[in-house]
Amino acid sequence: MTGSFMFRLIPFSKLRKKLAKLSNSVSENRNHIRLFAESIAYCVVTGSLGWLAYEFHETVLTIERCVQKDPMLLNYKAPEYIFVDQATFTELDEYQIIDSNSIIQPTNPPVFFLQKWNDFKHKKAWKLLEIINKYKNSKLSWVATSQLTTMTDHLKNSDFQHLAQMSEAHTLVGLARSTNANPKFFLPPRNLSWTKDEILYKIRDLLIKLNELNEHKCLSYFMAYAFKGKQHDYYHLEDVPPDFGSMQIDNDNILQLSINALRHHCNNETNVTAMVKLGGLQILMAIYQYLKHDEQVAEEIGKLLSVASLNRDLIQDIFSTGWISILFEWKNHKNFRIQSWANRTLLNMDDEDPINGNYMFGKQTVLLYPKNRYNRDAKIDVVLVHGLLGGVSFSWREKDLHINEPLGLFDMNNKNESHNLSNTATLKGPVGEDMQNYLDSYKEVKAREWDLIGSDFEFVLNDIPHKENVKGNGPYSLKGNNSTVRQTALNEGYSQCWPSDWLPTDEEGLRVIGVDYSTTLSEWLPSCPLKQKNHRTLEGRTDKLMHQLLAIGIGDRPIIFLAHSMGGLLVKNMLVTASNSNDPNVRKLFEKTRSVFFFSTPHHGSPLATLNSAYRFFLWPSVEVDELRTDSPKLVSLHNDFLECLKDNPMKIVTFAESLPTEFTALKVPILCVPKNAADPSVGELYELPLNHMSICKADSKLSFVYQKTLAVIKTVAAYSS
Repeated sequence: MTGSFMFRLIPFSKLRKKLAKLSNSVSENRNHIRLFAESIAYCVVTGSLGWLAYEFHETVLTIERCVQKDPMLLNYKAPEYIFVDQATFTELDEYQIIDSNSIIQPTNPPVFFLQKWNDFKHKKAWKLLEIINKYKNSKLSWVATSQLTTMTDHLKNSDFQHLAQMSEAHTLVGLARSTNANPKFFLPPRNLSWTKDEILYKIRDLLIKLNELNEHKCLSYFMAYAFKGKQHDYYHLEDVPPDFGSMQIDNDNILQLSINALRHHCNNETNVTAMVKLGGLQILMAIYQYLKHDEQVAEEIGKLLSVASLNRDLIQDIFSTGWISILFEWKNHKNFRIQSWANRTLLNMDDEDPINGNYMFGKQTVLLYPKNRYNRDAKIDVVLVHGLLGGVSFSWREKDLHINEPLGLFDMNNKNESHNLSNTATLKGPVGEDMQNYLDSYKEVKAREWDLIGSDFEFVLNDIPHKENVKGNGPYSLKGNNSTVRQTALNEGYSQCWPSDWLPTDEEGLRVIGVDYSTTLSEWLPSCPLKQKNHRTLEGRTDKLMHQLLAIGIGDRPIIFLAHSMGGLLVKNMLVTASNSNDPNVRKLFEKTRSVFFFSTPHHGSPLATLNSAYRFFLWPSVEVDELRTDSPKLVSLHNDFLECLKDNPMKIVTFAESLPTEFTALKVPILCVPKNAADPSVGELYELPLNHMSICKADSKLSFVYQKTLAVIKTVAAYSS
């Protein structure tokens, strides 16, 4: 027992001796140790102060880049209220109120220090907002907006809500058109919570007041028939034409039809201004909230807002009724048509856009690229012009598996153009971390191998022509190591407009403009009695379209037209008209055109327009179709004039001709809409493709011959222009 105890004491005694020796050593070197500790403390303190000074310096520099030094910024009145959510109240629990003015301070020093630092950082966001609100239409506002969109990490929800309430109309429009803007900058509109009966009463009252200000026969007929159970002073049901009497109106669709009637009436600045001043935007907001998931309602409202945005005096009304937050949400909508109307409306309200801010996009023009603000001017304008039964979101979308299905004659303009991505993309299930690492390394190995062996083979393009004329020169294939081949193999997305999605990624400096106008093959459906048919003729459409294109700067830079079907006739007529004009502002549309792509354009007419005698019961040709009769004098004269004007401007002409028939469900027969002899303009390059009339303008990928030929010409024009 004693031995064991002594065994334990021996190590302890040695330890005590060592501690005594250490104590003596510390006493002897006390000055050195103190100097070492003071050096470490000095370094820590100096480093911390240096870091704080650096952060302070960088923040001040950021503000100075945006703030002019001489003028004093105005102090804006604080908002009357701010929204504070439950999470913010939880954060405020660490503070105490110390006087009647609700001044708060943290209950402990660390929180106090962090709060002071965050207050300084937050002041930067409020100062940037003050700059944007004040310095309208300036580079200063542009820089401040760009800076504010990046300040999202350290701002709380209450900060975003406060900033949103302090923002003016042009500030929110600028944020909505900025890349990667945080949705928290936009307050949701006030919830109206109107019942359906309340909405019907208000929109009926609105329609009556609008018709009293400016009577429209269509509106009178619609009101008499849709609200026939109500008393009207001047609407008489017996006066309604049979066309309107055939409309199916019930409790389920009366709101949608009322919006459609409102949009039809508000097709000019006078009527749409009256609609806004009578509270129409608030009524539309109530309808949208009631039918939030109805995409047709959203599209109709988008069209109304787009017309209202053409009047800069109505921007404040659009802002005050909460529509900017909805437009910001719609600009990334899955429905491409809703996207287009939202982007068009926001752009028309954004006069601070350095490139497109001075342009007004009407009902027939839409900016497809760039969709957000862009501070570099474009080098080339690419203009898309669709044909019969077409539209921006239908004619130019990526080719899908159902493109060759039979087409209806009457329902194409109402066709749901939103695309189910699951039809074209392979859905992937979640994979483990090890498997993901393997896949990533496999892609790297695959890419290296592709680079090594890619130069040894060529990839033949899809939809390669069956035939071409003597001027045809491809390209017909791509080298295996071409980056486009690899990127296309890995791409699983679906494009609802391939020219605007793909071309700017392969050639910088493009502005892509879409032309959107309504056409029909038949006139079975009710038509407006005030609608003049001459507006739907080739000459009528040309005048209207040319005016809208000039209004958005077409002619200020080189132009390339992509025209499908009847759209090619519109382009030819515009160019001939512009070439004969004495107005230099109009003539530049012709002089700046560098190339025209004709996608199955019936230069010499179409057999579809001659079916009236055989299928009179099924098809009553519209004005547009009636003008396309084979070898009609109008088409012959137009084409001769076009060939003549090419002598003054020898632009690049590329023609794609269809070789497959299109089946129409009503006729039950396949029809070659535009045969090769009708599509041949006898000038430029001609390619016969294994596609039908509706699929010829739809590239299936970047490895499509249609896409690569278009890109090759654009690159040539860009190089020449540079």
